[in-house]
Amino acid sequence: MSFRHLRWLLLGSFFFGLMAGSGCSGDDESDDTSSTTTRDVDPEPGRVTLHRLNRAEYNNTVRDLLGTSLRPADDFPLDDFGYGFDNIAEVLTVSPLLVELYSYTAEKLVEEALFESITEPQIWHVEAEVAEATTGGAAPNGWNLWSSGELYNIVSVPVEGRYRISARVYGQQAGPDLAQASLMLDGTVLESFAVAAASADTMEVIEVEADMAEGLRQISVSFDNDYYEPEEGLDRNLIVDWLRLEGPLNLEPEENLERDKILACDGQDSESEACARTVLERFAEQAFRRPITNDELAGFLSFLELAQSLGDSWETGVRLGLQKILTSPHFMYRVEYEPNPESTASAPLSSWELASRLSYFLWSSMPDTELFELARNGSLSSPEVLAGQVTRMLQDPKAESLVSNFAGQWLHIRAIDDASPDVWYFPDFDEELRESMRGEMEHLVRSLFFEDRSLLDLLQAENGWVDSRLAEHYGVSDFEGEGFQEVWLSPYQRGGLLTQAGWLMARSYPTRTSPVKRGKWILEHLLCSPPSPPPPGVEGLEEAEDTEGSIREQLERHRAEPVCATCHDVMDPLGFGLEYFDGIGTYREFDGDYPVNAADVLPDGSAFDGATELQALLAQDKRVPSCMVEKFFIYATGRGVKNTDHLYLEAVETAFSESGYRLDALVQALVKTDAFTMRGGELP
Repeated sequence: MSFRHLRWLLLGSFFFGLMAGSGCSGDDESDDTSSTTTRDVDPEPGRVTLHRLNRAEYNNTVRDLLGTSLRPADDFPLDDFGYGFDNIAEVLTVSPLLVELYSYTAEKLVEEALFESITEPQIWHVEAEVAEATTGGAAPNGWNLWSSGELYNIVSVPVEGRYRISARVYGQQAGPDLAQASLMLDGTVLESFAVAAASADTMEVIEVEADMAEGLRQISVSFDNDYYEPEEGLDRNLIVDWLRLEGPLNLEPEENLERDKILACDGQDSESEACARTVLERFAEQAFRRPITNDELAGFLSFLELAQSLGDSWETGVRLGLQKILTSPHFMYRVEYEPNPESTASAPLSSWELASRLSYFLWSSMPDTELFELARNGSLSSPEVLAGQVTRMLQDPKAESLVSNFAGQWLHIRAIDDASPDVWYFPDFDEELRESMRGEMEHLVRSLFFEDRSLLDLLQAENGWVDSRLAEHYGVSDFEGEGFQEVWLSPYQRGGLLTQAGWLMARSYPTRTSPVKRGKWILEHLLCSPPSPPPPGVEGLEEAEDTEGSIREQLERHRAEPVCATCHDVMDPLGFGLEYFDGIGTYREFDGDYPVNAADVLPDGSAFDGATELQALLAQDKRVPSCMVEKFFIYATGRGVKNTDHLYLEAVETAFSESGYRLDALVQALVKTDAFTMRGGELP
C-alpha cells in the first residue's frame, strides 16, 4: 500500500481536525493555576487565535523534530503579513493547496527520517530472454544479437555510488575478427571487449565499473561488429545469457540516527502493537508539543491495523501513523486549549503552551528537551525558572532566528532581496554587493542582540562590519583580509542602521532615492508614529528625467500644497537627512547637477545636518525604545497591540530602560507579563 493511496484519507482527517481543534479541551496541568506576575491591576491579557506555523517556523520545527536538513516550506505559498510580521495568528490562513503540500511534505519527511541505509551491494539481474532489445531473437542459450544493436534493462538506482555492470556472453565467430561487445550506461559506451568465447560451454563474463547518480538508469550490452557472408555460410553474432548491475560497491555503512531514535523498539516481535504505541505516542507528544489523549493515540494506531489488514508490514503502518501526525492541525498549529470556552475570565497558559510560546518567540521552533521536561514537571511557570530559560535560550545558536525572522522583518533586512536597482543608473551594483549589504545588517543586529549592547546603538554605533566588496563600496581604503570584519566607520560618514547601504537601497526606487519612503519607514518602524494615509487623488513625484530640480526641491514644491503638507512636513525632514546616500547607499555630495542639502528641522524644532546628527536626535527620542518594546511585543505574542496593553508595555519599557536598553532585560520583562503567560476569556 502506497502513502499516496491514503493521501485523501489523511487530508480529510486534517480538515476534520481543523474544525474540531479550536473548541477541544485538554489536559491542563494542575500546577498551572496562577500567573507568573503579581498584578495591581488586571487588564485583559488578550487572546490569540489558532496560530498556524509560518514557513520559517515549519522549517525549523521539522528540523528539530526530525533532524532533517530539508527546507520544505520554502516551496509553500508566501505567508500573509499583519502589523509588519508574518507570524500574526489572525492572518495565517490555510488554502487547499497548502493542505495538499502538507500531505506531500509529510510523506517525504517520514521517508527521509526512516531511510534504511544499504549495507550490502544490491544485484539487479535480468535474463536476456526477458530483457529489451533493439535487434535479434531468442536462442537456446540466451538472446542472439544477430545484427548490430543492443540488449538493455532500466534500473532504478537507489543511491549515488559506484556500480558494476556485467554481462555473460559468447560469440558465434566468423570473419577475420572476434565478436566485439560494449557495455553502456545511458547510451554511452563505457568499455568495449573482444569476446573470445565461441560456444555456450565457454561463455565469458565481461564487466566494467562506473559512477552512477540516483534515479532511473539504462544499462546495455551491444554487439558492435556484425559480419555476414551468406554465400560462404559465415555469420558473426553475439549471444547474451544475462545482464546484471551490482552495487553500490565499497559501501561505507551510513548510520541513520533519526531512524533509531524514532523506531526505538523492534516492531517485529510479539509486542508489535505495544511497540507501535510507544513509537507513535512519543513522536506525537513532541510534534504536538503536549501530551496526547488516548483517543488521539487510538486514531494513529488505526493506520497500523489498516496497513496490516491489507497485507502490508508493521513499519508501513507506523509510517502512516507518523504521516498522520505530521498532517494533524495540532502539529500545523500552536493550539492553546480552552478548558472552559464560554468563560469570560482570563486563564494561565498550561506549562506546555508556555513552553511553545517561549520557543517560537526566541527560536521560531518547537521546544527542546529541557523545555519539555520543565513543562512536564510544571516548573516552567516559576519566574526564576522562566528567567533562567530565557538566558539559556538567548545563548543558544537557534536564537539566530531573532536576527533572520524578527529583525529581518522589523528592520527590513529581507527587503534587500526585493530591491531592484536599475544598473543603468547604478552601474556599481551587483549581486555580490547585495549579499554584502545583507551581511552587514545581520552582523550589526547580531552584535546588538547577543553582545550585551544597548539596542539604541542601532542608531548611534560608530563601528560596523564590512567585507571587501562593501569596503570598496564605502571607500574603506585600508581594508585587508577575507570575510566580515569590524571596522570604525565614522571617517566614512557611516555608523548606525540608517547609513547602511542595504537599508538605504531597500527604501529607494530603482532609479533614485526616496526621502518619503525613508522618512515614512522611520516613523513607522522606529517611532511607531505612522503618518496618515494620503488623501484620494494625490499624485506622487514625476519620474521623467527632465523634471526640474533635485529630489528635495521637487518634494518641497509637492508639500507646498496644504493637503500634502500635513504628512510630508513630518516625513520629509527625516528622509532629507539621508540624502547624502544615493539609491544603493553610495555617499555623494551632488544629486545629479544639484548639491545635496541634508539639513532640516524636526517638528519639535530640533535642527540637524546629515545622517549622523539625525540619528543622534532619534536615539534621544523616547518613542524609539517604546517602539522597540512594541515591535517585540507584537512578534512575541503573535497579535497586534490593544488599548489595554499599555500597562504591559509600560512595565516592559521600564525594565528595558533601567537595564541600559539591553535585549535580555526586554525579553525577561516581556515573557513575564500576563499578556505572554495568560490568555483572555471569551468576550462578554
